[in-house]
Amino acid sequence: MKSKILFAIFLSGIFLFNCGNSKLRTILTDTTLVENPGEKKPVFVQNGKVKRGEYVKFLEEKTLDGKKYFLVQVEGTSTKGWIEDKAVREGKLESATVILDSDLFIRPNEKSEKAGTAKSGQNVFKLETSGNFVLIQFPGKEAYIELKNLGPANMVMRSVNFPGLGKAVITSSSQYIASEGKENEFDPRNLFDGSLQTAWCEGKNNDDGVGEWVNVQFDEYVSIYGIGVVNGYAKSEANYKNNNRVSSLRVTSDSADLTVDLKDDVYDYQDNGSGEMTITGKNIKFIINGAFKGKASDTCMSEIKISGTKGSPYHGY
Repeated sequence: MKSKILFAIFLSGIFLFNCGNSKLRTILTDTTLVENPGEKKPVFVQNGKVKRGEYVKFLEEKTLDGKKYFLVQVEGTSTKGWIEDKAVREGKLESATVILDSDLFIRPNEKSEKAGTAKSGQNVFKLETSGNFVLIQFPGKEAYIELKNLGPANMVMRSVNFPGLGKAVITSSSQYIASEGKENEFDPRNLFDGSLQTAWCEGKNNDDGVGEWVNVQFDEYVSIYGIGVVNGYAKSEANYKNNNRVSSLRVTSDSADLTVDLKDDVYDYQDNGSGEMTITGKNIKFIINGAFKGKASDTCMSEIKISGTKGSPYHGY
C-alpha cells in the first residue's frame, strides 16, 4: 500500500512539473505587453517591453475580433500583461545559428518548394527536427533548413563573390545588433551588396568605433586599383545624421598601409583619387581611423566598391 502511495505521489510530481513547463512560452519578436488587448489605443504595461528570446508564463487567453491574446507574466518578475498569440511560442525554444548561406524549404526535404534563404549569422529558434531537416523560426520566416547548416556562432562563414576578383570571406571586429533575430541587419557583407539601403555599423559600446574593422580575405592574391566608399548609413538623411560617419579610413593589405580621407554629407561613392593606388594581397582590411559625430555613437558605412584583378605582380600570377 505504501509503495502505491509513493508511486502516486511520484506521478503527481511529474504531472505538476510538466504542467508548469507547458505554461512557459518564448517571445518570438520584440514587443510591449498591454493592459487592454484589442483596443485601438493600447495602454502599455509599465516595464512591459519584452525581447525576443525572453520567457513568459501563460496565465489566461481570450479572443477579440478574431485575434487571440494571452495574459502572461515575465519569468522571474511580477510584470504581467497581454500579448498577441503570434508573438509567442509554447515552451522554452532552443536557439541555433545559421553557419552557411542556406536555402529554406516548405517541407523537410530538398525536393520540396523553396521558401527563400537564410544568411549565415542569422540566429534562429529550432521548432522541430525531421530527419536531416529542422523547422526554424526567425523574424518574418518559418521554414525547414538542413541540419548541417546550423551550428555555434563561432562556425559562421560569411562570403561574398566580387566580379573579376573571386570569392572572399568577410569578417569584422564587431557589428551592431539591435536585438536577437536581427543579427544580419548591419552585417559587414552589406558593404559589398551594391545597395544604399543597407550598411555595416560597428558594435563597440559607448565608443566612436575608431579601430574597428572589416576584413576581406580572398582565396588568392588580388591587385586592387580603386576603392570607392559610400559613407554613413545612406538609406535616408535621417539615418545618415543619426549615426556616426567615417572621416578617415585606413586600408591595409599584405603590401600596403594607406589612409583615405572621406567627406561628410556625401551620399554617393567617394574614390578620393584611389584609382592611382595599387594594393596587393589576399587580405584587405578597412579600419575606422576617425569619425564624424552623429546623434548615436555607432559608426556606419553603406558601401565599399573594390576594383581590381586577380593575381599580383609581386607574386608572378
